[in-house]
Amino acid sequence: MKVDPQVLRLLQTIGNRMSQLEHPPLDQLTPKQSRDYYEVAREYFKELPVDGVNVDDSSFMGRAGNEIPVRIYTPEGEGPFPVLVYFHGGGWVFGNIDSSNNICRYFSCHAKTVIVSVDYRLAPEHKYPAAFHDALDAITWVSNEAGHWNTDSHRLAVGGESSGGNLAAASAIYFMDKPGIEISHQFLITPVLDYNFDTESYRSNYTYNLTNEKMKWFFQHYLNREEEGRDVFVSPLRLKKMAGLPPTIMVTAEYDPLREEAFAYAEELHASGVTVTHHHFDDLVHSFINMAGVVDRSAEALESITRTLKERLHR
Repeated sequence: MKVDPQVLRLLQTIGNRMSQLEHPPLDQLTPKQSRDYYEVAREYFKELPVDGVNVDDSSFMGRAGNEIPVRIYTPEGEGPFPVLVYFHGGGWVFGNIDSSNNICRYFSCHAKTVIVSVDYRLAPEHKYPAAFHDALDAITWVSNEAGHWNTDSHRLAVGGESSGGNLAAASAIYFMDKPGIEISHQFLITPVLDYNFDTESYRSNYTYNLTNEKMKWFFQHYLNREEEGRDVFVSPLRLKKMAGLPPTIMVTAEYDPLREEAFAYAEELHASGVTVTHHHFDDLVHSFINMAGVVDRSAEALESITRTLKERLHR
């Protein structure tokens, strides 16, 4: 199938605005500029109306003595609820708990789940493994504090989109053989899973939203050196033994350079005996969940994956 027409119109509108603002080529773009342009682009992503969710801001101290803000979304109704620790996308360089606010409200309301959204440190000011360590510390903190939010400690899931999906997958690997914290599910939305630019979907050289060049730019800012790309906490697909990882909800889009690594990860998980539910959308692009307020097909896809999230976490 071709890319959904509403997606194309939205991306064209944003592209025209970036041209008006004289968005520089990637080899000249600074991280600060990328964050500024991202905020402009976000203005074109309308929010979905979501009611029936209580929202609280909090924070805790990470291992480096850094304060890590979190936003906690609690649905209406009687618990105990599952809890999902969520990591926003943005290539480890931009994004925050505000940029994922609407989607977290949606997940909380429609999946009847407490969502804890984590404002992890960004690169290049804080390179790998800073964001990864913040993710681990957030999961540990949530595990210790979850009783205060009327949640079920046996239903502690991790999830995220794109680079946030990478942090979720890496965290699930870390806690796989650690006593005290058990991850019940991982919810991976168009995740980064391998430092490898030679897959079929990379070779397709898509120009819809996320491009090959952007991914290379993100990795250049995230990693201290190229060799770190071989680390399983950067490239979860390189994990040798996946048996023991939690049941997985994998979400992919056809026109996404990250498609093939997510397909491969889902296949490896399944072959290792891990339960995998795979949602693939053959007319959508990377970061489609953020388009749900503008693109009908994205809204349908978001509803579908959220329904699965609720079914899995409430079993």
